[in-house]
Amino acid sequence: MKFNKIAIGLVLVVMACSSNERETPKGIKFTMVREGEGRMGQPGEYVNLNLIFKDENDSIWNDSRSLPFPMILQLREESQNNPGFEEIVHMLNEGDSVTFQLTAKSLFEDTWEQPIPEGMDPESKFTFYMGVAEVMSDLRIREMEQEYIEKLNAEQMVIDGKKIDEYLAASNIEAQKTESGLRYIITKEGTGDPVAVGNEVSIDYAGYLLDGTLFDTSIEAVAKKENSSSTGKAFGPLTLQAGSGQVIKGWEEAVLLMKKGTKMRVWIPSPLAYGPQARSAIIKPNSILVFDMEMIDIKR
Repeated sequence: MKFNKIAIGLVLVVMACSSNERETPKGIKFTMVREGEGRMGQPGEYVNLNLIFKDENDSIWNDSRSLPFPMILQLREESQNNPGFEEIVHMLNEGDSVTFQLTAKSLFEDTWEQPIPEGMDPESKFTFYMGVAEVMSDLRIREMEQEYIEKLNAEQMVIDGKKIDEYLAASNIEAQKTESGLRYIITKEGTGDPVAVGNEVSIDYAGYLLDGTLFDTSIEAVAKKENSSSTGKAFGPLTLQAGSGQVIKGWEEAVLLMKKGTKMRVWIPSPLAYGPQARSAIIKPNSILVFDMEMIDIKR
């Protein structure tokens, strides 16, 4: 009797294990580690993947947990899927976790469509541990991207703010700070009402890096003094419509602080300027910008 109970238990274990074995239409086998309760993604949607894979020497080639942004894959029509990796993803529901192996040939040539690294055995095995954390729409992707950008901007704002404040302290400059993080000093008070959104304004300016390097100016005398040809454009005040998004955020904010005749210097953290994008050979990613600005005219 005792033997029968053990035998039945073993049969149930074997049945449970075998039920976890799956196979893609093109014959790639994988094991279901955990079944989720979510839905299966449809072509055109996206999946947020948790992924770790390693080679036969136990060297980890990728671990999505170490990436700054989640690993996202857009689902394609089944007929477009590369054999192996994409096939398996297409068969998973939200919350599913699986493990599987792919040969170097299948991974590099079939999945990634690139040559196998020199010296690697095409039949060597890579082991994958993969889970679908979330099935996402276009809207959710945009939300995640925006959340990620805001996170990076907040982190960079702290870094830039510290650099600007250290510079101001070392230069004995007492600047005002806006809620956004812009620092400024008024060097000459203007007259009349401040600029309002929609006003057409004309502004003379000179733009520098925090170390004093001139990168652009509307004033010919400044360009000559700094031995610079500026950007090659004609000199003269820049005309724009306040609040229209024609210039960087730091400028948009600074303009609204000015009156006719106002002269000011502003220190603009990179998230209010060009952020992580290089603007030129001089303005590199995450550059803090400094502008001397003069309000020449305001048309209400």
